Amino acid sequence: MYYPRIILFFLCLHLMQCTSAPKERYEDVLMDINAFISLMEYDLEELEEEIVLLGEEVRRLYAQKEFILSQSNDAYIPITEAGVYNNAGITDPESSTIYIPGRAGNLKEAREMFILTEVLDEKFRSIIQRYPVVSQVYFNSKYHLNKLYPPYDALAMLDPDLDITTFNFYYLADQEHNPDRGPVWVDEIYIDPVGRGWMISLIYPVYVENDLKMVLGFDITLNDIIESYLEKFDRNFVIVDVTGTLVAGKTKAIESLSLPPLKNHTYKQTIISDSFRMEDFNLFRSKSKEVRKMASNIILNNERETVLKDLGLKIQVSAAKMEILDWIVLDLVF
Repeated sequence: MYYPRIILFFLCLHLMQCTSAPKERYEDVLMDINAFISLMEYDLEELEEEIVLLGEEVRRLYAQKEFILSQSNDAYIPITEAGVYNNAGITDPESSTIYIPGRAGNLKEAREMFILTEVLDEKFRSIIQRYPVVSQVYFNSKYHLNKLYPPYDALAMLDPDLDITTFNFYYLADQEHNPDRGPVWVDEIYIDPVGRGWMISLIYPVYVENDLKMVLGFDITLNDIIESYLEKFDRNFVIVDVTGTLVAGKTKAIESLSLPPLKNHTYKQTIISDSFRMEDFNLFRSKSKEVRKMASNIILNNERETVLKDLGLKIQVSAAKMEILDWIVLDLVF
């Protein structure tokens, strides 16, 4: 006659376990999210230190300017007029590509910069070798001399009169936008002009006697973020920026947010394509009202845990914000 009480006891115990499970799971998820963020931000901080060291090297070169210029062989300088490209890198993978658009005016400064920075090729190569997440290293200057490694076909890929200084990976480092003159993360993703897909950049202004000589840059493609970080975790992570725009994520998680179908290709393939439109991959533009509501709760109301019920699925969504980049990492538990 005690069976009903025993059954009731185990039923209550079961209900208590079911109730406490989500909280325990959330704590585990949060631990994984924070581990993911820590891994990524450790690398990002290293890159900040590296680009500052590279800037110091440039300033040392300018401090020896007169001596370096006096030792140069003018015959080997492929800068004769505006609109000239140095495509040596196409046949020599050890060399950077030099791009000079037709709008270049101060060719004397451009020529001097070419000579002074010739030794940076080795530095650029070293950074690419030591940091797999960095896809390209470069500098852009107000004199419209631009140097980038690994080499690419500038003649085929760039407009002959392109003004690089109008791009965010240049002007966000200038005095107006960056008065502290420190490293700046361009975390609003953009399409790379030389065809390496969608990316973010770390940029750093190099001043010599208060004159902005150049803006150094390290590029990280979204594909690098997926391969170097997301795929190391067995979680359905999605990274979005504070506008709700998708940065990177696992394919299953992205599709569950009612974003455009990926059809017969993966998200990694999509982000390499120029046809990838960022406005289509924004949570606030999702076809699902529930997804838009979830985005509001997390991005606008700073909630860190919510449940998404959509398309017959019940998805626990946990979130944490990064410190270095203005991004939010979501984890989806189906």
